[in-house]
Amino acid sequence: MDVYEDLVRERGAGRACALATIVAFKGSIPAASDAKMLVHEDGSIVGTVGGGAAEAEVIVAARDVIAKGRPRMVSFSLHDNPKLDTGMVCGGSLDVYVEPILPTPVMYVFGAGHVGLVTARAAQAAGWATVIVDDRPEFASAERFPDALEIIAKPLGEATAGLEPSVRSAIFIATRSHEFDGEVLKWAVGTKAGYIGMIGSKRKVLTVYAALQSAGVPAEAFERVHAPVGLDIGAETPAEIAVSVVAEAIAWRRGAEAVRPIMRTMRALGQTAARKEAC
Repeated sequence: MDVYEDLVRERGAGRACALATIVAFKGSIPAASDAKMLVHEDGSIVGTVGGGAAEAEVIVAARDVIAKGRPRMVSFSLHDNPKLDTGMVCGGSLDVYVEPILPTPVMYVFGAGHVGLVTARAAQAAGWATVIVDDRPEFASAERFPDALEIIAKPLGEATAGLEPSVRSAIFIATRSHEFDGEVLKWAVGTKAGYIGMIGSKRKVLTVYAALQSAGVPAEAFERVHAPVGLDIGAETPAEIAVSVVAEAIAWRRGAEAVRPIMRTMRALGQTAARKEAC
């Protein structure tokens, strides 16, 4: 299959991939000077940038580019590493530009109240598609969320039954009650979603954590859960909370660990509270 045909197919299916292109070289190479290769998430490829050990390194780099969402230049020089001259670079050097081709990320917003409304708007401004879920049709409406990808005004059990978040999806939980938050969170930790955030005070978070553990949810299931959600910017208003939440989701999406405070994952918070009680 042609590289571009495969690229169109992957984008249409909402799957991530990376495009590797030879952008500069010195010496001779067993491929066209503008050769391209499409790398899928599982490492399978369409096209080639010459084969050999160097191409294998490009595939490894491409999978990292897909995971982090940031492009990379991969350079090879036989003067520095002659072992790479195995069926690919026939002397000299080679530069391969690897760029991510990612589907639009989706944020599932549970709770269409004040915080959910401004968080959805902030997420959309940052390039996320949003799915709004609330059992109240007067809140989960096209009038309030005109730019949402989807609006689901159903009881939470019915709404979640038809949703399948991917590893690039984010889930933000801000319903109108602790019980509803817990119900959504119990579903969320069983999905593939890469980011799960729940609003609330530490006391509320610990209450939900304890209730779900009592219901049989293992502690390790909360490793992905950011609760209390958001970066610690002293947010107070709904708009400030939205900025905090979306900023943390962006940091997760971009793999920007350095910008985060000490992570308040739900499991870590629960373990800290347990240690204090034991003292």
